Amino acid sequence: MNSKNSRLWLDLSVAFILVVLLIGGGMLIYQLNFDAMEVEVDNALAQRGQEISTQEGCIACHTVDGSLGVGPSWQGMIGRIETLDNGTSIVVDEVYFLESIRYAKRKMVDGYPNVMPSYMMEEEEIDALFAFASQLSQ
Repeated sequence: MNSKNSRLWLDLSVAFILVVLLIGGGMLIYQLNFDAMEVEVDNALAQRGQEISTQEGCIACHTVDGSLGVGPSWQGMIGRIETLDNGTSIVVDEVYFLESIRYAKRKMVDGYPNVMPSYMMEEEEIDALFAFASQLSQ
């Protein structure tokens, strides 16, 4: 095989792998969003938080069923004691939840990558997300 043919096959192989990864990642995010929308909530505020969690992409990193994700699972999150990357511990409450959304890099849970962006959401949106996370913690 000459070098042009070798390069063509390499390019095609890389393109194929990237397409497979994109499709697989898209299917995973779709499944996570579907899982989040299947959770039963019992009030309108939590339902709004459920919608926001999929619209804003929270569910791409935070699972709703306790399984591992890029970030801590929202199942059982509220009231849980977490160890931060600086070695201190914190109880996940409404104040920490809000701070984690607005200033994501301030207090990172140990063992998770530092990849969460900060969000400047309206207070109503954060209240709704907290209500949804609280439903998952009951």
